[in-house]
Amino acid sequence: MSLAATAQTAPAGGGLLDKAVNQPGTSWTFYGDRYKAKATKAAGIPGDEAVHVTIAAKGANPWDIGATSASVKPVQANDTMLLAVYLRAPDAGEGQTIDLPIGIGEAAAPYGVVAQDVAKVGPGWKLYYASGRAGKAYAPGAIRATVHLAGAKQVVELGPVFLLDMGANQDPAKLPHN
Repeated sequence: MSLAATAQTAPAGGGLLDKAVNQPGTSWTFYGDRYKAKATKAAGIPGDEAVHVTIAAKGANPWDIGATSASVKPVQANDTMLLAVYLRAPDAGEGQTIDLPIGIGEAAAPYGVVAQDVAKVGPGWKLYYASGRAGKAYAPGAIRATVHLAGAKQVVELGPVFLLDMGANQDPAKLPHN
């Protein structure tokens, strides 16, 4: 199922983007050392822009370098959350992929996880997903979408990111997945 298909089945009273709790688009914030990030044109994805990130060396942990997009709205306990993010690995050969851990988690220690998955990212643009339930209520800024980038020396392009609150009645198993 695609994000577009999910949008068509959104309940009455608002479109899918009304469910966004982040600033949709390339609203990425980066952390860590030994990376370079720059805006780039990206035809074929919403907004036609992305962030080109070069990771100079593999980190001790995949999360040593990362990209985040913070929530700007509150999330209620037991709400189903969906991360949808456009990614590509422009230097990957045809048929090759790189593994990028993606997810939704707390923005401060102990960094609890709401949703996580591993995106197998190839050279073409693709939409990747992670979904789960919020175990408690979160204030704006308390959770964020995350892509861990330090798993290898690599080049990654990050397109638009959507952090969506699908409500308490949405079954995470019925949402798009990788």
